Amino acid sequence: MKRPATQWVKPGLVGRVKHLRGEEDLRHASLQDFRIEEDQ
Repeated sequence: MKRPATQWVKPGLVGRVKHLRGEEDLRHASLQDFRIEEDQ
């Protein structure tokens, strides 16, 4: 099976997540808030 070509995109969405205390990884994370980052 042939995969489609990779398309790189610029970052533009910033999110704030909450994860289990004491965990270094984002296991069981939940999205708390997000915003669109403006070009500078």
